[in-house]
Order: sequence, then C-alpha cells, then structure tokens
Amino acid sequence: MPTVLLARVSTDDQADRGTIETQIQFGTKYCDLHEIPLHEIYKDDGVSGTIPLPERPEGGRLIEDAKAGKIKTVLVYKLDRLGRTARVILNAIYDLEQYGVQIRSMTEPFDTSSPAGRFALTILAGVADLDRTTTLERLWLGAQRWAREGKWLGGITPYGYYVNEDGYLEVNENLIPGFDMSEAGVIRLMYQLLTEQKMSTIKVADYLNALAIPTSYVIHGRQLTKGKRKENTSGKWNPGRIRNMIVNSTYMGIHHYGKHSKKAREIITREVPAIVSGETWNQAQQVLKDNRLEATRYAKHHYLLRSLVKCSCCGLNFSGTANVSGKTFYICNGKTTYRGKFQGKCPAKNVPAEWLDSMVWQDCVNFIMSPGEALATLDSSMQEIKSKKDSLESEKRLVVDTIASKDAEKQSVIDLYRKKLIDARDLEQQLAKIATENLALDMRVKELSKLIEDETNISVQHDTAEQLLIDLRCRLGDTEPPYEVKRDIVKSMVRKVVIETEKPQDGNPQASVTVHYMFTQDVLHTDMDLMRQ
Repeated sequence: MPTVLLARVSTDDQADRGTIETQIQFGTKYCDLHEIPLHEIYKDDGVSGTIPLPERPEGGRLIEDAKAGKIKTVLVYKLDRLGRTARVILNAIYDLEQYGVQIRSMTEPFDTSSPAGRFALTILAGVADLDRTTTLERLWLGAQRWAREGKWLGGITPYGYYVNEDGYLEVNENLIPGFDMSEAGVIRLMYQLLTEQKMSTIKVADYLNALAIPTSYVIHGRQLTKGKRKENTSGKWNPGRIRNMIVNSTYMGIHHYGKHSKKAREIITREVPAIVSGETWNQAQQVLKDNRLEATRYAKHHYLLRSLVKCSCCGLNFSGTANVSGKTFYICNGKTTYRGKFQGKCPAKNVPAEWLDSMVWQDCVNFIMSPGEALATLDSSMQEIKSKKDSLESEKRLVVDTIASKDAEKQSVIDLYRKKLIDARDLEQQLAKIATENLALDMRVKELSKLIEDETNISVQHDTAEQLLIDLRCRLGDTEPPYEVKRDIVKSMVRKVVIETEKPQDGNPQASVTVHYMFTQDVLHTDMDLMRQ
C-alpha cells in the first residue's frame, strides 16, 4: 500500500524562505534511506496549523484519498505539521485512522501502528500545543513591553509617518517623488481644507485626486490581497479613507495600540510625534459633525426608507437621489466613484423612490388598520427587539459601574505606594494601566449608546402589540401625517428592503424588491410591478 508525505508551512513568509521544500527534501531522503516507495506529496503552502485538516486544500484531498483507500501511511516531518493545537492534531489522526491510515513522524519517536506509539503521540500533541501557547504568550508580553515604550510593532505605517531605525514613528517630511509636498504636508492640507474651508470629505477626495497626489499604496507599491491573488488598488483617494484619517488621533500625537485587534487585549495609549495640533484635530471633528447635520437639515427631498434599502449585489445601502427633472430614485451607493467592490460600477437597478415609499407606507397603514392574524408576528418581533435592547442596556450599566469602580482601584494603588509596599515605577505602571482600561471602557459606552439609540423606536415603548397599534392609529389621525411621523412608523414596521438585480443575457436588467416587515412574511415585488409605475 502506498506511503505519502504531508508537508505544511503556516505563512507566506515561511513559504518564500522555502521551508516546505526542506520538508520535502528531508522526506525524500528519509524514504530512500528506509527503502520506502513515496507515492505522492501533499503540500499545504502558507496554511495555518490551527485550521482543521479536512478544511485545508491539500489536507482535504488527503482525507478524500484516504477514504478511497489509496493511502496506507502518512509521513510528516514533525507532529506540528499536522496541526498546532492538540485538538487539531488528535482530530486529524482520528480522521485518518478511521480509514486504516497510519501516521509516522520522521523526526519523533512515535508510530500510530503500535499502542506505545499512540500513547507517545498524545504526549507529543500536548507538548506541541504547550509550545505554541507559550511562544504566543511570550511574544505578546514582549510586544506589550515594547508598545508601552512607544515602538511601532508592525502593520501599515500611517500615511505621513515612517518608522526609524530604532522602531519609533517619525513624521515623514520627505518630498513625495514628483511632487513639491511631503506626506505630512498632505495630512496638514486635509485638515486645513476641513477646518478653514469647511470642505466635505467628498470634496477633499476630489481635490486630492485632481492634484494627482498618490496614495500610500501607490507611493510604497503595496497591493491588496483578494483571495490568493494580489492586485493593485485604484490609486484614488476616497471619502471614506479621508474620514478615517481625519478621525485618527495618531495625527494629533496619541496612538492607541491594540484598538483594532479582534482579540480581547489591553489597549495601550502612548504618545507619538504629532502632525497637527490637538486644537486643529478637534476642529476637524466638529466640521465632520456639522457637515453630517447640514446634509440632512437642508435636504430638498424626504426619503421614507432612508438607510433601510440594501443592495444584494454589493451589500451597500441605497441612497435617495433626484434627477434633473426632479423625479426621485433610490440608487445603490456602489454606483458612486468611491464606493463598493465594483468601484462605481455596481449593476443594481435604480428604483423609483415615490413608488417604493408609497407601496411600503400603504402596507404599513393597511396593517395598522387591519392587523388580523399578523398581530402575533408583530408581538414576537417587538419582544425580540426589546430583548436585544435590554441586553445592550445591561452591558452598558455594567461598563458604567466598572468605570466608577476604577476610581476606588486607583486610590488603592496610591495607598499602597504611600505605605511603601510598591515603588514609584510600579505606581506609574498601575496608574497607566487603569487609565488605559478607562479609555477602552469609555469607548465601549459610546458604542453601546449608539447601538441602543439605533434599536430605540416606537415599538419598544409599548408592552404589547395591541398598545402599539392603538398609539399608531392615533398618530395616523384623519389627515396625512407629516414626514417625521411617517418615518417613525416605517422604522418601527420595516426591518429592511432588499433590491436584487439580475441581468439576463438578452434584455435590460430586471429588479426584484423584497420588503422584510416586522408583522408578516417577506413581501416580494418583481420588475413588472416597477414597470407599471
């Protein structure tokens, strides 16, 4: 029966250094030495060992071949090539043994064909797991220490900075090739356009693109990874990127290490060289807020389903827009120059706003006046929203109470210092840690407040669906209610509206509109409904 070799490396960096080839060469010589015919080699190149074996490209093929009875023995350079956690390793061995396959390490004393080998295997799997977790913990503690000292620990360097030889951020005043301006100068220009000329992020992006100022990806020749491929970016500034840079506190000299980590970790706040003053940074935040308010205050048209209409093609929202003749449409944001995965080419069909608003509003009115059997569905939906809101409020109260307890914790640390139980260095470290924790908790309170605000509508203000309907009927009255009232009712009755666009081989694009109500099953309107308007 054939013997095969399984080789794996976990990162593209290891793959570039050729470590997988080292495993293959060792395996080939091992088989020659022991006169073992090597049938095939399975190479998982750049695949993490924490991923289960069946979910890896070559690992999945190995399992299928084992299932088909094509394999008798699997050779690995070392046990951790099967996996980097004990569970992944033992599950991989269990899966292979179900099909009569033996696993043999070429550098470790175990062979699953014997009871003693299987016992040694279990111990080695635990050792591999311990080695991995210990290494990660040691690396993380070292990273925290360097972060507190202000060093830049990898990742993309913010535009306008560079990392010096000692690993610290420095303001990049070097001129951009072909331009009489540095990256730091571009950052100052952005803030100046906002604070002095009150430009929107869209106008700032248009201005920078008109000047042909290169983005960071263009200057440094970086590419975006899409799947297994790396592609060049459009090389254009976009409003979302401008906004992210404007709200980045790094530019006023404060960086929060660990803020964007997906894992729970301590957020370390440290000082870095500033490009703009704190006053300028705060002014820019106010301009962003004012621009957002102005955009809704002076709107010429009201769109009843604003923020509720979604595109199935690119996942972005639809926005209300009026054409030259004054007719209004919901248009996918993915059609704009700077948005979406299609970069302004989303194929989603435009939907007449008047027709869609009128249709959804009429459905809401009909239900309010004659709910029928759908009343139970509404009541269930109300309870679901209330449960989610209660959970958010409970978490917010817990965070607020924790913030309050930090003052007592801070005082306890100071008391320990006064009693000379800790030295000044320990005091400074503990106070800095408490300050960092407070900052993270304050940010979470703001996030929760925004989530609670989003979940708050008319429906959560009533205990039962019957009470809600009585209130809504009073709001409707005998005359056409104002836009604000209609908007509140629609937000309480509609979960979302999804626009799906299909383009047949012959003919124009066809759209279907699915309205997800709180009080009934989804309602589908086809392109024929739109054509009648």
